Amino acid sequence: MNQKIKDITIIALFACILFVQEQILSFIPNVQITMLLIMVYTRVFKVTKTTIIVIIHVILDNLLNGSFNIVIVPAMFIGWELVVIVCGFIFKNTNNTIILALIAFTLSFIYSFMFLITSKIFLNVDVIAYIANDLIFTLIFALSSFISASLVLITSFGLLQPTKIKLKIINKLYIILYIKDMLVGVL
Repeated sequence: MNQKIKDITIIALFACILFVQEQILSFIPNVQITMLLIMVYTRVFKVTKTTIIVIIHVILDNLLNGSFNIVIVPAMFIGWELVVIVCGFIFKNTNNTIILALIAFTLSFIYSFMFLITSKIFLNVDVIAYIANDLIFTLIFALSSFISASLVLITSFGLLQPTKIKLKIINKLYIILYIKDMLVGVL
């Protein structure tokens, strides 16, 4: 199979997984495994492919939710791309589960902060009021990122190791989806 066709197929498949899991969990505000998946994708597919997956995800998510505007799209793209940059360059050799879970927790706050910045620039919102209203949702997002990263990284640590056999990735994603189902049942 032509390598470019294979790359396009892999990018489309994993962008679809990223998008669908977020929609499935959308009935629970800010509970998702998007942070974990982007961290895993960055480790497995590297920065370039993961950036393309993030672009596809941001476009699809905003088109479906009717939030394709100057406040939401840049914040979402920059927030998710920071996850790719941090995991792909700064912490690319980190294999400690606790550190990676704490990175997911911290990046959740940074991701949410991007929306505060664009809301302040374009809508001139009151920063204190914004933080007061968004804090609980940011905490939920950060905790769900921490918990999902902790559970998955502890149970299937090999998932974060770049592998030459890409088929192993699909088997490992079944573990992620199974743990996500467990989390939905608990929450």
